[in-house]
Amino acid sequence: MLSNYPWDVKLVVALAAFTVIYGEFWLVAQLYPTNPLAKSVAHLRQLSSIMQRAESSIPKFESLGKLINAVLVLTKCIVKLTSLPSQYISSDTPEMVTATAHIPTAVYWTIRSIVACAFIIINLRDTSNEYVAGSQLLLFLNYDMLQFDHTC
Repeated sequence: MLSNYPWDVKLVVALAAFTVIYGEFWLVAQLYPTNPLAKSVAHLRQLSSIMQRAESSIPKFESLGKLINAVLVLTKCIVKLTSLPSQYISSDTPEMVTATAHIPTAVYWTIRSIVACAFIIINLRDTSNEYVAGSQLLLFLNYDMLQFDHTC
């Protein structure tokens, strides 16, 4: 459906879709201790067990937060790069050609990271060893994403 759109638009749409999943999870996680409605939503989403043992899951949430932050920073950089006015830099300068040549690869890996984050959040209710191994593998695959320079 997005094949006719530019790479930066594809990335922003993927990030917006992920925001719905992450936003609901984060809101429930924040309000769970004090709000009965959040407890009910957590129960309906089968998240109540993860909320009750949230302290033991803090390292997973920190890794997830770092990856999400890296995705946000890279998305902002790509959007800034693609929206530079042509009066300041021509799209056919060697620097711009080199930079834009890397955008499809960066978008691919960023969307892959978004999918990994969504997978982890959606599968939090599964506490089996299979989930733990899968989430650690996904975070390992995205470790390079955490190491890039966070400046645009």
